[in-house]
Amino acid sequence: MTPTRLLPVLLLPALALLPLPAPAQQAASAPAPAPAPAAGPGEATARIKASPKVYDEKADAWKDLAAAVTEAKASKKRVLVTFGANWCSWCRSLDALFHDDPKVKAALEKGYVPVKVDVGRMTKNLDVASGYGVDLKKTGLPCLVVVGADGKAVKVQETGALEEGKGHSPSKVIAFLEANAR
Repeated sequence: MTPTRLLPVLLLPALALLPLPAPAQQAASAPAPAPAPAAGPGEATARIKASPKVYDEKADAWKDLAAAVTEAKASKKRVLVTFGANWCSWCRSLDALFHDDPKVKAALEKGYVPVKVDVGRMTKNLDVASGYGVDLKKTGLPCLVVVGADGKAVKVQETGALEEGKGHSPSKVIAFLEANAR
């Protein structure tokens, strides 16, 4: 037998002689912390459900849009329709950007009357989206539609193009808003 093959054979009996803690000693020691649960889709859903809703699930989208178009006409602005849902983390992220980033908020307020349209689990207000030529099952959520004072869609924007990293890019959103304002 070669020396390298002989080494494990010689070490095995020596390992058997090492003392192992008795079962009573193991129980007396502090319990090991429970492993942290793996972060998964359920955890993300729980966080989303815990935060306040940003889409009014009971709103009358047609009525809200008619009022927004009237206001836009009077204020010489356009309407920015955001199709989304409360379960959609990207929808909530974009809504937060519209409210929390001062430059994005200013660009939005300067050129638009904003309206949020809840689509639930892609089961409601789809007729509103299709009225603007939008198939939300193809564009995904959130989806932005710029509507003129005449009530017609001027621009449809899937928001994947406005993303950067793990969120929406403030500079891309501002560029979109400025390019499509009056």
